[in-house]
Amino acid sequence: MTPFRSLSLRVAGLALMLGLGAAHAAPDCKDAAATVNRDTGRQLDERQLADVLVSLNRSGRLPASFVTKREAREAGWRPGRSLWSVQALYGNSIGGDRFGNRERRLPIDAWREADLDYRGGKRNAKRLLFADSGRRFVTVDHYQTFREIPPCRR
Repeated sequence: MTPFRSLSLRVAGLALMLGLGAAHAAPDCKDAAATVNRDTGRQLDERQLADVLVSLNRSGRLPASFVTKREAREAGWRPGRSLWSVQALYGNSIGGDRFGNRERRLPIDAWREADLDYRGGKRNAKRLLFADSGRRFVTVDHYQTFREIPPCRR
């Protein structure tokens, strides 16, 4: 065995011991979204969730189709009304506002939230909770229960 081959095998073994092998790589965001959707009774739009997760991974921001409550109010929206009743907001969703976590049901962190599966009309109970630390949770029952989304890659 050549010295180079011996070193390569040792480096590969070390990588596996440290959990850096392909078997331990983070799942694709599509797979992570599918897993969370299955775990929540198939109540989520997997494609939208995967797209949001990828956007957060790449830029730390929600996709452009999300507006904060303040931005929505500045465009003419009023809480309790359909976001899509404002022409400039048609097709958008509420997202990016601070989530207080007053009941301490999530780990301590600086949380923000985003509506999921919004299709106009009254806002539903589905939310993505996300933090700059990279942790992400989904609730489909308006903060009664939470399911953590595993870290994922593009």
